[in-house]
Amino acid sequence: MTDHTPPAVIGGRYETVRPIGRGGMGVVWLARDAVLGRAVAAKQIGDFPGESAGETHRAMREARAAAALNHPNVVAVYDVVEHEGSPWLVMEYVAGPTLATAIRQRGPMTAKGAADLGAQLAGALDSAHRAGIVHRDIKPANVLIGGGLPKLGDFGIARAGTDEQTTGSGQVTGTPNYMAPEVAVGRPHGEAADVWALGATIYFAVEGQDAHENQATALATLEGVASRAPGRPERAGPLEPVLADMLARDPARRPTMRQARRRLETIAAGGTDVPATARTSAGAPPTGSTTAHRPAASGAAPAAGRAKGGRARLLWLLLGIIAVAVIIGAIVLATRGGVVGDPSGAAPTQQEQAPTPSSD
Repeated sequence: MTDHTPPAVIGGRYETVRPIGRGGMGVVWLARDAVLGRAVAAKQIGDFPGESAGETHRAMREARAAAALNHPNVVAVYDVVEHEGSPWLVMEYVAGPTLATAIRQRGPMTAKGAADLGAQLAGALDSAHRAGIVHRDIKPANVLIGGGLPKLGDFGIARAGTDEQTTGSGQVTGTPNYMAPEVAVGRPHGEAADVWALGATIYFAVEGQDAHENQATALATLEGVASRAPGRPERAGPLEPVLADMLARDPARRPTMRQARRRLETIAAGGTDVPATARTSAGAPPTGSTTAHRPAASGAAPAAGRAKGGRARLLWLLLGIIAVAVIIGAIVLATRGGVVGDPSGAAPTQQEQAPTPSSD
């Protein structure tokens, strides 16, 4: 069987109709559930070249775990069946375009719209993370827009814990320019990698282009993700600080999925983003966060000192003017009538009694 010639009936129940999507992990087929009479989406999972039977069975177990997720922004998993030794995932059919297609056709979203979409997806992923499931392939092509709700699909390569994101043959199970830097270089990774990928997805939604463009080869793309920060967004506006934190190259500087959701909800409601600091190093502001105002705060004391010095100089200047005025007044008085007991008629100096201006 090839991608374009699926079985007529999968698992003795699901009748294939036509292909409705293609990804790095195979083709998604529109099918009809012969028992319930509803449209479903079916996709072969596991059974990759070089993958052992044990790994395929693990994929089935974890797909069943994903089926336990119950969230309005997750494409529901109805069933996991075997057909001729290969596992198939049977999912909710969403009649609508992917986010990737919608942005290409309609153009980028507004910052508030992208924040709302991101907050809903973050809520779905937070639920998955609390269930011990990491998605590992978040990207615009896996976000379906239909029925007024964005839905995150394709938990077919989701893994529990922090397993490597490769098959037994070394095939990368994901999309290179939506892989977090730690994934790109093969380091251990987990929930923080989903935070990065969601940030890259929101970046695409608001900017209309990928945070890291595809290069000539997958390896070149991975090298770019691992070594270079994404370009500064031009349309993100209030989203820029949270995107900078979600796309931080250091996983420890990223917010948790729950923190990201709350910040995105605030922006979607028209509020001001407050960066999360729970996962940052002690005393260090998160990368790209709005705590960048600290240098200005550190200069406040010198500025106050300069202001105090200016007031002191002004006081000495006024006192000097008063002293000069007193001296002139004494001279005028002396020239008009003199001073008793001073035959010379000179006015007594008052410089000793009056303070003089500081030379500072």
